[in-house]
Amino acid sequence: MNIAIVDDIAADAALLKQIITSFFEEKQLLTDIRYFSSAEAFFAAYEPDFFQLVFLDIYMNGMTGMDAAHRIRNASDHCSLVFVTTSPDFAVESYDVKASYYLLKPFQPEKLYQILDSFQLKATQEDRYIEVISDRVPVRVPLHSILYADTFRNAVCLHTVSGPIRSYLTFHSFETTIQDCHNFLSCYRGCIVNMDHIQEVTENGFLMDNGETVQIRKRGSATIRKAYLQYLFSSDKERSLL
Repeated sequence: MNIAIVDDIAADAALLKQIITSFFEEKQLLTDIRYFSSAEAFFAAYEPDFFQLVFLDIYMNGMTGMDAAHRIRNASDHCSLVFVTTSPDFAVESYDVKASYYLLKPFQPEKLYQILDSFQLKATQEDRYIEVISDRVPVRVPLHSILYADTFRNAVCLHTVSGPIRSYLTFHSFETTIQDCHNFLSCYRGCIVNMDHIQEVTENGFLMDNGETVQIRKRGSATIRKAYLQYLFSSDKERSLL
């Protein structure tokens, strides 16, 4: 895992790096941790999607951590962002850049371990894939790349970030494969949506981050919307505890 620490206080960054290094050594996992003393220094070496995890201080001389986060997202970079700062003033704005956590200084190492544990679990889940036959060719589809899936001529069409993939897999088999994935939600008979790709809830259904709208069945729509809000709440609750 490639990790960046962007903080103009060297002592804080050194402590953060020490804890992260200790965590991954204990797990016997390789990681590349790079330190940058400013956002400007970070972007001088920046390549979209190179870092999987970026720790940002908000109050820095020059470009702020929040400005840096907006620039990262404007580059369509989906890396996980963690703000490590002295003030809760930007906690609400952190949602706009889809930050995963907002950690206040001085922090307890145990809290950082919780964050790293959650990222490690997420990374493990993102390695999962489903193998399907499409146009008589076997294709491996990472589960995290699926926006939603629906039926197509008695089989499954996987709508992914790279486009639709029509397969010979039955919808029931697909449901069985993802039954332990809590980020997938049934919208109506024959359609399941990946809640991690939902941008917002509209009157017509779920607006996905690729601009498509996935409709919600009218009967039981309140239950479906509630399930999505509970999924969001569970993630937000985890964030707020840190």
